[in-house]
Amino acid sequence: MKSFRTLIGFAALLLAVSLACGGSTQPTANPTLPTNPPVEVQPPQPTEEVQQPTNGIVTFVDQNNLLGFDLPGDWTYEHTDHGNSIYSDTQAYTDTFTSPDESAKIESLVMFADAGVTVNNSTSQAVALDILNTYYSSTGTNNGDIRISSDQIMQDGSERFEWTSRGGNYSGVSFFEVRGDDKRTWLMWTAWWSNGADQSVLDIIDNAIATYYIP
Repeated sequence: MKSFRTLIGFAALLLAVSLACGGSTQPTANPTLPTNPPVEVQPPQPTEEVQQPTNGIVTFVDQNNLLGFDLPGDWTYEHTDHGNSIYSDTQAYTDTFTSPDESAKIESLVMFADAGVTVNNSTSQAVALDILNTYYSSTGTNNGDIRISSDQIMQDGSERFEWTSRGGNYSGVSFFEVRGDDKRTWLMWTAWWSNGADQSVLDIIDNAIATYYIP
């Protein structure tokens, strides 16, 4: 963890460097066959684990009613309060869901910037790249492992990255956005999977994306 970093202090430089390293690549095809286990590089370790019901579809709603989506009840749920350990001028938490075979995860990251700190669109994109390069790359550094294959602005104003890890044999999709009139709330919703994850797991991820809503 890099608790000395501020949310906006590095944003402009990081954005220029990350886009240069990440480049534009051709999208990778969705995996259809099971193969390797999930990646070893993980976001910060959870502090709380709750076992979801094992049958049927459940709807997760964020503790601050910022988002909700559907997924099977047998996906393991973990909540982590990061405090200001991701950026020193924010408070953050994640909600993480892991598939039973551990080939995929869905993670919601929420950050609240301190008073006087606002997040514009450029900072939002730079922070998303920093989170991917720091916590989702196979190396944990901004060395080009994470390759952005698609960058889209969605109808609801959020931005979507489709990405893959060059060295980790896994891929993902991340949606991120700024919320609130004061532009101090930042969300990043990420689904990532082994490149050999079963098609049924990918279908669950697709359904989670399709059912995502703001309560």
